Amino acid sequence: AMGMTFLDRLNREVLLADGAMGTLLLARGIEPKALMEQNLTHPDLIRQVHLDYIRAGAQLIETNTFLANRLRLAEYGLDSELEAINRAAVRIAREAVRMSGEEVFIAGSVGPLGALVKPYGNLTLDDLSAAYVEQIAILVDEGVDVIIIETHPSLLEALEAVRAAKTVSPTTPIIAQMTFLEDGKSKFGDDLRRSLEALAAADADVVGVNCSGPQMTYDIIYEFLTTTDLPVSIMPNAGLPQFIGGRTIYLSSPEYLREYARRFVEAGANLLGGCCGTTPEHIRAMSTVVRGQVPRRVRQRTAVFVEVKEEPTAAPSTVPLRGRFRERLGREFVVTVEVHPPWGLEYRSPIERIRQLAHCGVDAVSVHDPPEARVSLSSLVFAYLVQTQAGVEAIWHLSCRDRTLATIHSELLGAAALGVRNILALTGEAASVGEWPRRPSAHDVSPTGVVKIIEGLNRGRTLTGNDIGSPTDFRVGVLVQVGAEDLDAELRKLEERVAAGAHFIVTTPVFDVERFEHFLK
Repeated sequence: AMGMTFLDRLNREVLLADGAMGTLLLARGIEPKALMEQNLTHPDLIRQVHLDYIRAGAQLIETNTFLANRLRLAEYGLDSELEAINRAAVRIAREAVRMSGEEVFIAGSVGPLGALVKPYGNLTLDDLSAAYVEQIAILVDEGVDVIIIETHPSLLEALEAVRAAKTVSPTTPIIAQMTFLEDGKSKFGDDLRRSLEALAAADADVVGVNCSGPQMTYDIIYEFLTTTDLPVSIMPNAGLPQFIGGRTIYLSSPEYLREYARRFVEAGANLLGGCCGTTPEHIRAMSTVVRGQVPRRVRQRTAVFVEVKEEPTAAPSTVPLRGRFRERLGREFVVTVEVHPPWGLEYRSPIERIRQLAHCGVDAVSVHDPPEARVSLSSLVFAYLVQTQAGVEAIWHLSCRDRTLATIHSELLGAAALGVRNILALTGEAASVGEWPRRPSAHDVSPTGVVKIIEGLNRGRTLTGNDIGSPTDFRVGVLVQVGAEDLDAELRKLEERVAAGAHFIVTTPVFDVERFEHFLK
């Protein structure tokens, strides 16, 4: 009956869910591999987090079970504890609700399995289904009011989870949420509208998105939100993650999230909560604009959206390279523009836009190495195309993420062979940022190491002293975090990189002039 009440309540009023559990526990010093185990080892800690969210105004709390499926627990050797972890999680949540004296719904949290399906990986659809059925059956048996399937990057897997939940319990309501990138597609290329409609067709009661920053979430879901009759849930991160001092920090304030919560409610959302980086403070701020609002399910207006398809253009000819960046560096004011390599093979329209930038006087185009776990054109090849087909110097971002000492040497030799001679050495962001961290990205070499490698190649030698035939002619830049929390440590790193032979410095984006002036001092 309580399950019915959840949907009844949702039809009558906009409900507020809780915020992050994972990033909150990580911030308190708990190891990623021990997050699920806390249900058994420190139930009081988990119960306190639930209570903090309920006191902040949450009307629905999620169990600490996001990673508690057989595949994820097996990564940490905890699969024998699967049943105990899931049962304890629901009981802890129920205790917190009882202690609060509030009427709060409990959602059993079900995350992605983190493994690929055949032919890309080793799992069959039956394996997926079995893993979901096993976890969901325990959550339902313990009496959760709702199942929340969240942070799924793949429609295929999210559908399998919804079907598993329906098989286990046809009457338990289901919230199904996926995660999308800034173009409104998942990292597996699933379109937002088609995905959410497919989840609803598979009998999910509420569909939605989670785990992107508030602004990006608003941009990608606004059209769907204003034109659908389905109940929609939205749980954004507290802004974009910044990697500061080896920690992931989310920089959005509770006020910023409250402003977006207001916009989401206005556009028609039924359920709002928070994902990575959100805290009870964020939920408290959101509660003032969410609780007691009536859902705008019956649309008052018609919206018209036009889809623009880009026409492939004819193959571009090569153009001579104007080497303005190197000539002017350190002598005159230099203008650079950062671009992403295209997500597919259609590189001609971005090259055409870069040609236009070159006409406007841009000295160099800085080619980003995207961290998204998604296929894009090789950033080095795109840097080469920028130089040969747009005629403007490229600065290639060489990220140390997931590159070994040997691959860094190989790629630098490749860059030299292609004539890409300006390099920005970066640590590189983690490959996947989600409510729960994936396996860490490998960083064998630091940016200082890359600067030293380049300094050697410019003298015709590898780091181990082998002769490469003829010297390279690279200019290498390094990145500095203007807004680093520990500015002294950041400046020490910078001094080290400059001492190793860096030729230029690039700052992270500057949003605060005073902070920048302080940094310059």
